[in-house]
Amino acid sequence: MAKTFKPVVLTANALEGGEAVWWTGAGWSPRFAEACPARSDDEARMFETLGMAPLFERMVVGPYLAEVEMTEQGLVPGSRREAIRADAAPTFDYLVGAGAREKAA
Repeated sequence: MAKTFKPVVLTANALEGGEAVWWTGAGWSPRFAEACPARSDDEARMFETLGMAPLFERMVVGPYLAEVEMTEQGLVPGSRREAIRADAAPTFDYLVGAGAREKAA
């Protein structure tokens, strides 16, 4: 039985700043809603190839394909990890631990 393709988006982290970014079809955006989904295996392979070029241009690090769901309201991250990355909010308090010590100095 053939495997059913699930839509994916190309994501990475910006080399400068480290924030999560998504491939829009024309460049990288920090906004998940602007991500361009691959709708077939061929498109997904093309996205993977595109994702390697910015590595050499030193724009992003760690590009990979992440599953998404396509709804009437738009794209929805396919995993909790990607939902956290798409939210662009830290999952810890910067005022605790090393961050607090640095801010106090």
